Amino acid sequence: MGGGRLEVRTSIPGLQDKIQMNLDSTSDTLYWYIKFNTQLDEDSVSGKTMNVTDTDGYIMRTIISYKPKKHVICVSPLDTYEEGRYYLLNISRRVRSATGQNLRSTIHILFKLVEDNISDFKVLDKGAKVPDPKPRPDDYDFMPRNATPNHFERQYIDRSPKGKMATDSAFVNPALLILGFIIVGVSAAISNMYGTIGGITLAVAGIIHILYQLRDEVLRSKFMFNKGVRAFNRGRYKSAEHSFLRAFEINPDNELAKHGVRKAKIYYGKI
Repeated sequence: MGGGRLEVRTSIPGLQDKIQMNLDSTSDTLYWYIKFNTQLDEDSVSGKTMNVTDTDGYIMRTIISYKPKKHVICVSPLDTYEEGRYYLLNISRRVRSATGQNLRSTIHILFKLVEDNISDFKVLDKGAKVPDPKPRPDDYDFMPRNATPNHFERQYIDRSPKGKMATDSAFVNPALLILGFIIVGVSAAISNMYGTIGGITLAVAGIIHILYQLRDEVLRSKFMFNKGVRAFNRGRYKSAEHSFLRAFEINPDNELAKHGVRKAKIYYGKI
């Protein structure tokens, strides 16, 4: 499987200067190495002050170790992380230096795996609301779960009617076609043959222009997504899922199409 490494540097008031965080990743293994520029109190580094959770707050099983000579904390997994699912690395403000100085605030790092690589990697803003960590139930592996909406999906969800889905903006410019029809109508009214011919020519150019616009993958994906939305809002969830999948096939960057697939599956009980 493929792998990747991300590095992020962030100022941490209270421990001064910098912390460096590296993430080695495959869908089987995620290792966090968090390097501090000062010696830490080893008693403050444990599963009580650091953990990885899913976005429901369930704690993923990990081994947390500290290498005092290098000032590095290693968070290694005992669980497999699911493709396309969001997780949080949580570092409590109770982590402290050997001199007793705590972090100014708790750190939450959001990430997910997409095709064996890290995606949507983000250090959440101070004060961001995250679920409280809690032990996983025995049937955790069989519980229905959904990916947390990303920023664009969140905006879309907020503007969608309750229990429904909103269409995406998908616009084809018909200006030439409309102008051609207007010229044809006016020319016909005044019996101007040359104007009629010119209007017809312009209308044909308008049709060609529309067909050219429809070659755009982003636009075609939006049209297919909107077809799925109409089916979803009529309660035809399986048909909606098919349209959302097709929209995603046309344009793999269509985040709303992925959101639509998940939502359609939920509504007709597939997940």
